[in-house]
Amino acid sequence: KKAPYEIRREFFDLSLGAPPRMAPQAIESQARRVGVFRVFGRTHVLYIAPTRRGGFCATFSGAWGTCAPTRGDRPLSVGWTGSPFNPRSGTRAPEHAMDVGGEVLARNARTIQVEYEDGSKQPIPFVYVSKPIDAGFFYFGIPAGHVRPGTRARALAVLDARGKVIARERYPYAPRRPVYAVIPRPGHRPVVRSPKLPPPSPPVQIGSDGGVTVRAGANGVAVFDTTGATPHVARLIRGNGLSYVCFSFMRFHETTPAELGYTRSTLPRVAIRTFGIPRPFDGCEIQGSYGHRWPDRNGSHSAVEIAFDARARRFFADRAAARDVALLVRTRAVQRLRKLPPSEVADAIRRRYGDTGRIRITVSGDRLVFSERSTTGRRFSVVVRGGKIARENVKPFAFVF
Repeated sequence: KKAPYEIRREFFDLSLGAPPRMAPQAIESQARRVGVFRVFGRTHVLYIAPTRRGGFCATFSGAWGTCAPTRGDRPLSVGWTGSPFNPRSGTRAPEHAMDVGGEVLARNARTIQVEYEDGSKQPIPFVYVSKPIDAGFFYFGIPAGHVRPGTRARALAVLDARGKVIARERYPYAPRRPVYAVIPRPGHRPVVRSPKLPPPSPPVQIGSDGGVTVRAGANGVAVFDTTGATPHVARLIRGNGLSYVCFSFMRFHETTPAELGYTRSTLPRVAIRTFGIPRPFDGCEIQGSYGHRWPDRNGSHSAVEIAFDARARRFFADRAAARDVALLVRTRAVQRLRKLPPSEVADAIRRRYGDTGRIRITVSGDRLVFSERSTTGRRFSVVVRGGKIARENVKPFAFVF
């Protein structure tokens, strides 16, 4: 099917493909695949769609996206990715730009180039899409050798046919200052009470779990009554810093629901009010602030899970199974053990933890497979090869590394 706009080819494969879902304001029927970018060895497909108010939405698969309902007047919009952070060591590499991407609205743009602190300049390719998009798009990985001060990327410039700079965006380097984390001592967090809210309006949904009852109204107000909590649940929701959440499944949130939650202290009654989440809700929950170690003290479920329908019950069950597998695989002890030959890992994990419960650990050639079947019948697995994650299907319920 011919696109309603033309594409100027610049070093890219422009074959059509099935575009991913975009923001609601995009005209999805006019979405087109317009470019393929290679950044750090990975392929990112660019999809473009116009909006009903004259703007456009752009998505680089597996990377990032943007959506402007109306067309702005800035000639150049740029996004940078900064220095990577190492969660294990708690350190960050010297501040530098890793990649850059964005769009060009200047119609006389002919060249885009990255400017480095050592004075060198590097042209980068971009793809221009004519009306109704009428903009250029680019995504570029900064090559090796531009990490240390004096060599880093400092700006991105757009030039016209005569080589005159018509727009420039600088990378916002700032002096590095030490950051000190203040961790509150247990029991010293401030008490966060509920604001004054109207009562839930009819029709009212009522549900309970572990002795905790919630009443959720059509006005988005949900009131959690914890006075009847069982001793087990009372221990899980004791103290401050808990998350009280209600959620609904909707378009673009069909696998995991759209949710809105608030941090509150556990009091006899806690009220929250959601905005932008469709009613009636599919479910509500209370997420405990205790540390989650494997095996999780609540079976990888939240402290309180209240399902108003079968879809929410399936979600809670599948999320618990995915969390259980992910939590075991990413524990510090298992991260060390999974570097052993696969035939030795299963026995080493059993010696370390004993029974692994519902999680099965099997060896398939040079791969180690951790798997668990949810009570819904859905199977979640993480495949490890050479100590690293080779394949997994626990996302977006849980994360593993």
